[in-house]
Amino acid sequence: MHAYNSPMPSVPTNLITGFLGVGKTTAVIDLLRQKPAGSKWAVLVNEYGAVSIDDALIESSAPEGVTVKEVGGGCVCCAAAPFLPVAIHFLLLEARPERLIIETTGLGHPARLLDSLRMSYHGRLDVRATIGIVDPSDFAKPEMRENPIFVDQIQMSDVLVMNKLDTAPAELVRDFQTWANGLYPPKLLIAGTTHGRLDPEWLDLSSSDERRPLFPQGREEPNPPAPFPKREGGERAIDTLAPPSLLGKGAGGLGSSRAACGWVFPPSQTFDEGKLLALLANTKQITRLKGVFRVEDEWISVNRAGTAVSVAPTAYRRDSRVEVFADALDWDAFERALMACVLPSSIG
Repeated sequence: MHAYNSPMPSVPTNLITGFLGVGKTTAVIDLLRQKPAGSKWAVLVNEYGAVSIDDALIESSAPEGVTVKEVGGGCVCCAAAPFLPVAIHFLLLEARPERLIIETTGLGHPARLLDSLRMSYHGRLDVRATIGIVDPSDFAKPEMRENPIFVDQIQMSDVLVMNKLDTAPAELVRDFQTWANGLYPPKLLIAGTTHGRLDPEWLDLSSSDERRPLFPQGREEPNPPAPFPKREGGERAIDTLAPPSLLGKGAGGLGSSRAACGWVFPPSQTFDEGKLLALLANTKQITRLKGVFRVEDEWISVNRAGTAVSVAPTAYRRDSRVEVFADALDWDAFERALMACVLPSSIG
């Protein structure tokens, strides 16, 4: 009892930030695999939607000594901010970690979160380097370099990493290096990597509180819309073919009409892998998706960013679930197509 009530040391804390699809979750999983044996780490995952995917993927891949908690239903930088102190309090109290990693939503502005961590948790959290991850395909788009969220995710990063170097033309990499070298305040480190691999030593680089957002209004959302409200008629029964379905508008950031939707299926239902992957890969309106599914012989995670789709085995077994971001998609038709991928023999 005495040990449980002893003062908690200041916990080294890092933000992993970056736009949708840059590989933040993959990077966090890789960092956890490199943590010192016997050490205790904690991960706080922020997801915009009501159907949580990232914490499931991280928890199922994490080694022993890792505690994962999720703050969903909005960005911790704005809509979900009131829930952040509660989540951090219980995470520190219950897990007593030696390091805390916070993975922000790809639509999140990190400035307000960094301010909160430094002011509200002084003495409890030792805020160290914020690592910003960039996808070459995003950097190649002129409109992205003008996107306030994208710009300030980079602006607030102490360490800036271009991921997916294996897909980036050499000229684009040189342009990125030149552009990044001209940022002010200068970055502590500018690096490149593949498959989200980060050097754990970067976590202990210092964080600079002199970094200021270029679009401070982008972090303020005094009256945010309730993300992912339930569909009219309420949730659908989880023990039938029709899963709970949640739909939210305006989840694409400033000035976007993008919509998002999530589904959860009971673990007994098995998907036809070929039909499922064809649907998820070939639906042109989809801009981003993450999911875990039970297929005939295993469980898989599916990740799509733009048109690139990756599939990998997963240890997650609780249920099948997917979160989809899309532009002008007929959600009812997509839901019917998704449900048609469930093998009839697995429907109880």
